[in-house]
Amino acid sequence: MILITGFESWGDVPSNPTSELVEQLVSDEVAGEVLPVSFRRAGERLENLIRELRPEAVLNLGLAPERPVIRVERVAINLIDARIPDNDGDQPVDVPIDPDGPTCYLSTLPTREIVEAIRREGIPAFLSYSAGTYLCNYVMYKTLRILDIMGLGVPAGFIHVPYSSEMASKMNKPVPSLPLATIKRAVQVALDAITSSSRV
Repeated sequence: MILITGFESWGDVPSNPTSELVEQLVSDEVAGEVLPVSFRRAGERLENLIRELRPEAVLNLGLAPERPVIRVERVAINLIDARIPDNDGDQPVDVPIDPDGPTCYLSTLPTREIVEAIRREGIPAFLSYSAGTYLCNYVMYKTLRILDIMGLGVPAGFIHVPYSSEMASKMNKPVPSLPLATIKRAVQVALDAITSSSRV
């Protein structure tokens, strides 16, 4: 069983394509969860899910609205520096995610293979070396930290996606986007690569 997570909407983001992706990708082999945009609640939910499901792999998804590409993250840092409050109104600044944790975790997904597989589909994809310092980085770090503490040596990591074109068409400003079907195909290719590399 692979666990895939996305996020609800937050701030001035009217909707989040990752919540739709999670709902569409759930199957007998894939468990899905839309996480709250909350440092406290997302962390608690993640830990409960991982302890309950003991997944064979974890793929976290998040929205990066700056570019119309798929970004496969390689590094999560032990830092929260929230530029805006989360949906609970909390805005931690310059605090560690886990005071007892390492400075960073590297993704344990086959990141380069995922990027190459997505590109073979004609979809723009790149390796990224910064997941930011907001909820996306938090969830990536927290996932890897929980798995580390539990001693579960399973692949886990994070992929950023852009707005879907369907969402972009309803916004009052131009934003980079890709069709939802294209984004979904990219994530499915990533799931296939994870399954193939780890034989989960």
